Order: sequence, then C-alpha cells, then structure tokens
Amino acid sequence: MRRKLWTGAGAPLELGAELGKGGEGSVFEVPADGKSVAKIYHQGLDAKKQQKLAFMAANADKELLAYSAWPSQTLHSSQGGPIVGFLMERVANRKPIHMLYGPAHRKQDYPKAAWDFLLYAARNTASAFEAIHRHGHVLGDVNQGNVLVGTDSRVMLIDSDSMQITAAGQIHLCEVGVSHFTPPELQGASNFSSVARTPNHDAFGLSLLIFHLLFGGRHPFAGRPLLDSVGNSLEEDIKGFRFAYGIDAGRRGFAPPPRSIAMDLVPAQTQAMFQRSFTELGAAPNGRPTATQWVAELDRVRGTLKTCSKSRMHVFPGHLTSCPWCALDQSGVVFFIDLTVYTTNVGSTFVLAQVWAAIEAVKAPSLPAAPKPSDFTSTPTPLPHGMPKKSNRAALWIATALVLVLLIVVFPQIWPLFCLLGVGIWLTTKDTESKAYSEEMNRRRASHQEAQTAYDRLLDGWQQANAAQRFSSEKQGLASIRDTYNHLPAAEKKLLDQVNSQARARQLKDHLDRFFIDDASISGLGPAKKAALRSFGIETAADVDWESVMAVRGFGQKLTASVVAWRSNCERSFRFDGSPKALQVDIARVKTVIATERAKLESELRSGPERLGRIKVETEAALTRMKSSLSTAAQSLSQAEADLLV
Repeated sequence: MRRKLWTGAGAPLELGAELGKGGEGSVFEVPADGKSVAKIYHQGLDAKKQQKLAFMAANADKELLAYSAWPSQTLHSSQGGPIVGFLMERVANRKPIHMLYGPAHRKQDYPKAAWDFLLYAARNTASAFEAIHRHGHVLGDVNQGNVLVGTDSRVMLIDSDSMQITAAGQIHLCEVGVSHFTPPELQGASNFSSVARTPNHDAFGLSLLIFHLLFGGRHPFAGRPLLDSVGNSLEEDIKGFRFAYGIDAGRRGFAPPPRSIAMDLVPAQTQAMFQRSFTELGAAPNGRPTATQWVAELDRVRGTLKTCSKSRMHVFPGHLTSCPWCALDQSGVVFFIDLTVYTTNVGSTFVLAQVWAAIEAVKAPSLPAAPKPSDFTSTPTPLPHGMPKKSNRAALWIATALVLVLLIVVFPQIWPLFCLLGVGIWLTTKDTESKAYSEEMNRRRASHQEAQTAYDRLLDGWQQANAAQRFSSEKQGLASIRDTYNHLPAAEKKLLDQVNSQARARQLKDHLDRFFIDDASISGLGPAKKAALRSFGIETAADVDWESVMAVRGFGQKLTASVVAWRSNCERSFRFDGSPKALQVDIARVKTVIATERAKLESELRSGPERLGRIKVETEAALTRMKSSLSTAAQSLSQAEADLLV
C-alpha cells in the first residue's frame, strides 16, 4: 500500500517502493516523478530541523541542485502539517568516490578511468564544495561516502540535510563527522553538536579527497613509521599534523608507505597546496587552499597533461619528463590496466630484417681527434730585457773568478781584499738575478698550470660529447631488444605450458578481488583502520597476508589474525574451474601479454634509427662547437710549455 504525503505547496504525493534505509531515514521512489526520490525520517523532527529543511527547500537554486541532492520540496504528513521528509534529485549511475580512487574498485567499476579522469573528478569535487561555500554553507561531515561520482566524472554531494546551513543569520550545525576526515584542530571532539565549522575545516576534507584521487587511494597521514610514537592511530597522526608525504615527513616521524606514488607526480605548486592543507599552516584561519583555488590549480594541471606513447591509460602532468606509470609497472605496482596497451597497429607490417637493416644503416658519429698541445709549434717567449738567462749568470761568475785570481797573483799582498770583493760581487749578482728570475719563472709556471687546467676542462667536455660509447650503448640496447623479440615465440610457449599450473592461482585471485576491505565486517576494524590498510595497498582479500597486514602500524597479532581469518573465510567459497572453456581466459591473457610485449618491442625497434641518428647529429654538432675552444686552449698550453724552457 502506498503512503500518501503532501508537498510544502499543498499538493498530494504518493510514495513508491523503498529504495534504501539508513539510521536516520529511508528513501522511496516517487512514481509521479521519476527524476526525484523522497527521504522520509524515521522519527519526528524538532522545530529547528524543520526550519532548516524549509529554508533549504525555499532557497534551492540551479547551482545547488546541480552539485548536491538538495531538498527541492518539503514533505508533510498532512496539508500544512509538520515536515517529515523532503524531495531531492534521484542520483543514478553514480558511486561513492572511494570506488573511483581505490585501484581495486576502480578496475571493476571504472575500468576505463585513467589518471586524467581522476584529476577531472578531483576538480569537479572541488567545484561542488565551491558551490556550497559560495552560498554561505559548510558541508561539515566530509567523507568518502557522501561524494558520488559518475562515469561522466560529474560529482554529486548527498546527505545535504546534515550540512551546516546558515539561514537568515542562524546557523544550523552539522552534528556528525568521520574521524579520518576531521581536521587536526577538531580531532578529539566527542561530538559536533556545539561546533560551528568553517570552509577552512571543509578544506581539509576536500584536500584529503583530492589526495586520495591523485595518489591511488592512499591516506596522507598513513605511512611507514620512523618513530615508535607515530603510526599507532590515524586520528592521533592527523592531530599531530604527521603528513607522511610532506617535504618534512622525516622530521614528523613518517616516510611514505611502500609501493606508493611519489609526491613529485604533481607539480611543485600542487605539492605546496597539500603541504598547506595537512600541516600546521592550514590550521590557521583560512590557512588551507580554498575550493576555488583547488579548481584553478587542478585546471592548470589538466592543461599540461600528456599521454605515454606506450599506453593510452598512462596520462601524467607535463612537468614530468618520463612516464611515472611505466616506472611503477616495472616495479610491480600497477595502478592502471589497459589490455589495449601499445595499440599502435604495426604488428602486421613489421619486418624485423628491414627494421634492423635501417638501424645498421646509421653510421657511428664521425669522431675527430681532440686538438693537442703537440699539434702546435711554439717559440718560447724571451725573458724580460736585461735579465740574463741562468747560463749567462754562470759564465759571468766564472769570468769574475778568473779576473780575481789574476789580480791575486799580480798583487799577492792584498789578496784578502780581492777575495772580499769577489764574495761581494757574487752575493750582489746572485741575490738580484735569482730573485727576478725566480719570480719570472713562478709566473710562467702559474700560467702553465692555468692553461693546463683550462685545457683539461675542455678536454673532459669534449670526451663527454664524443659519445662513441653513447652511440654504441644505444645500439647494444637495440640488439638486446631484437634478441628478446626473436625469443617471443619461445616465451609464449613457456607461458602457455604454465597455464594449467597457474590457472588456479589466477582464478583464486580474481575470486578474492571481489571481497573488499571496505565492505568487510571484522571486529576491531573500523573506518580509520580500513583507511590505513588502503594506504598500504591492501584493498581486497587478495591483498591480505600476514606479513603485509602486520607491517601496518596499529595492527597487532590479534587484529591481524582477524583480517587473515576473514581472507580465509572468503577463500572457502572459491571453486576452481579446470574446464577448457575456463582455461581459455588464461590462454587469452598469455596471448595478450605476448602481443603487448611484441608491440612494445616493435615500437622501440622502429624508433631505433631515429634515436641513433639523433645521437650522431648531436655528437657531431657538439664536437664542432667545441673544437675551436679546445684548439685555442691547446695552443695556449703549447705556448706555456715552451715558455718554461727558457
């Protein structure tokens, strides 16, 4: 039997089937309006709640209705009677946002969603928050369950009747909240019945949702503890501003969890916004980035996106020089799966012999010899005028000695005087000439050292630019790729031989991947603990094992045993299907893997001639630019070496 109600305008309305039931009320179909549903409360509403709903329905506008399940009309048990519920848009084909940002959920519910879709969903989430704030209201209870996303990336906020609404100067508080979305300055509050929240409080939850979306569902305050005092409680780590991915995470006692996405995935400006959101900077009034600022920043990042040549699912910001998803794939962490990877349809036209002939046709760079000092003939620079060479000073001293000996023979009576005269002449000429000559030679040695240093520096640059090894290394790499390509048939046969033995493991994993931690009812495992598991990449029963769970701080023997027992219970319903039809799935996967690898190798070999040619051109151009400078330096060194020979 259908229940009859009246709208605020006095029109009769009949309710249809119950669509869902919560702790506060139930949602019903409205047969007369397929685009709307009715929320009816289980208990009677006090006057203040009725005033709030009446205000919301009276002030519904196009923007609020576009971004949220906002009350469009109040519902009454009788004409003019008390409010018992309200009408709102029927939100169809949308799922809670955690089903998008969690990799395991996303693979099932949004299989075509690449990182650009996640980025756009983050932008639209910020836009929805912006709409609420622009009208003077606050969401208050931000969490992963009241934000819904569709395959069109459109975001809808639900549970709008619990939001903090400002009505004609009166604030109707939001009295609920989820601990792991509550900002640090509000952590520890026993309830929110007397807490007036601000857009800056919402900004914490918004930044957290954006972080979830961009970083594979990881929680910014769940990391690998570096101190015994951290990581025991997600709420305590939030309260302590222990941002595990921040630039100062080590000082806060955290490192990012294993197998997580690095913060440099996003540009420095975006990183700085997260740093403000999750540290003490954000706790100041208006300290966190606003929804409007997030919309602008995420739009800016969207404008820089580029796609990896190897997979259409590998989309990343333009500030990165290489694909981060390929690097993660190689480390065994797969965030995006695309069975059409390397879809360049070149397999049917690829002829290895022709491609390798093109590679061989690229000759190594022409490598001229580096200019050397010995290539130049340099004449020593004469000593300064009046400065005798070392050999001339020696002859002068010999001649002086002979004259003095002759004088002593002729005038033996005064020989002591001649001896003193000789010593005086020797000392005078020795001191004067040795000092000047020494200074000149020291100057020449310094010039030689300077010339040698300059030449060595340019020679090092020449040798680096002279990339014979670079060209050779690239060609050796191509040869290795060619060998791998030739061995693909053998690799495929080996994998096909393993199908029977591996089919059970594959089917078991597929089975366990259907059991999500979020949906599990495990004693002691609340929302915060589940968020911690997700941040360590544990989303489904397939991800659970003793060591992985124990590695998460806060999971002792007892709780870990409960989680592992849950996994074992999920496994009990597994039945292996060894039929040929079932094995075709595994055979198809092997062929897909081989086809993907073949297309990848073909792409790399096809680009080989271009890469080798680029190395050749870059090398020869660099050597040409450097030859003149190196030649000048070699000539200067040659002259400096000659100047030392005077």
